[in-house]
Amino acid sequence: TPCAPRFNFATGDAHKVRRPTSALPLKKKAPSRNPTAISHLTHRKLGRLRPWAWGPDSLELLKPLFANVTGEARRADQRFNDGLAQLYSKVWSAEFLKNFLARERRGNESLTSPSEISQRLLTWSPAENWLCTKEEVGLVVNSTAEALAAIADIRGRGHHRIVVKEALGLAGNNAMRLFESEVLETHRRWMAKVLNSGRQLVVEPWLERVLDFSVQLEMSADGLKLCGYTGLLNDAKGQFQGNFAESHHHKRIPAKVVALFSEPDISNRLLELYAGIFTALEAELRRVDFVGPIGIDAFVYRGAAGAVRLKPIVEINPRYTMGRVLVELMKQTCQGSCGSLRLVNHVQLRTEACESFPAYARALNERFPLQLEGEPFSRIRTGARCLNDPAMAQVCLAVFQVGRTLDEVWLGGSMR
Repeated sequence: TPCAPRFNFATGDAHKVRRPTSALPLKKKAPSRNPTAISHLTHRKLGRLRPWAWGPDSLELLKPLFANVTGEARRADQRFNDGLAQLYSKVWSAEFLKNFLARERRGNESLTSPSEISQRLLTWSPAENWLCTKEEVGLVVNSTAEALAAIADIRGRGHHRIVVKEALGLAGNNAMRLFESEVLETHRRWMAKVLNSGRQLVVEPWLERVLDFSVQLEMSADGLKLCGYTGLLNDAKGQFQGNFAESHHHKRIPAKVVALFSEPDISNRLLELYAGIFTALEAELRRVDFVGPIGIDAFVYRGAAGAVRLKPIVEINPRYTMGRVLVELMKQTCQGSCGSLRLVNHVQLRTEACESFPAYARALNERFPLQLEGEPFSRIRTGARCLNDPAMAQVCLAVFQVGRTLDEVWLGGSMR
């Protein structure tokens, strides 16, 4: 895509940063290969191969390079297989959250079956009133009858607005919002079409988001490592617009998230919660022999009574995400800096009174020139830079901005 940011993680690694069509790669299809795209790498030694996501298309595209890789020894079937494919499903994320919450509430006992998990959840009484309850975890359905029953059950508990998601969907797509007073025939047909094709749906209450954030991780043979936390701005459909990283992003949850809660010592309690999630997730990743980047999407929402709660896992993405891109970009900034990564589209161009992407880039450079500090290796102290060529951009510009405070770089997507 024209707006994909281009950067390097480490010398000797081959990265396919473009978001592949197999970001949801459960079904195999004939890949659209372009051999010339990697021909210049076929005679080089490579440390690792790191596509945006492993799937049938990236596996096929990069297969000619496997013999050149010296920094890791992984066969093609270890890079992507049916076990790894399930990690892309929202069903897997929902079941993981259910399992984790049930264990936390019932003494960390080992749960082995969906019926046991469901029984535990029925008797679960939340000890942490800032954490989501069992009612906010998505229900997995396999038939239209099950879907209608789940919708009726959720509405019976007072949640009128509902979202129904396909097990495989990307950036807010493949989902349907049910805000009407009744389930319409068009809703029934949409659900029936998905379910009759053998796919699953996840039914969950529509929650009033206050702030989204993400957790960026890396799984290796040594275990699961935290890379950082980023704040997140999505549009109403859940599609990415921008994110931000605070100066302590590599080890602490964004202060904007923490400030929403009134509970004492909530910062440490949140970190303890995620430490438990990381431990449980590492065990699951080892079970399927997953190696690579992992992103967890989460958000704070406001309940019917007005209190804020945390949904610690919305979905788990076994791939690179825009949050991970920002975490890596922050390695090029001075200590104590804050940063943001935004996708500027044509609507924002008009808002900023810019006639084109090149015009926007010129205005950006004039307002926020790069200021570098440090010897012998300079890093960014303040300023903004387009990550893709404005003259070639068709859909959007990826803009990385650095400042001393979050207010300098995070303006809801606008350029001051």
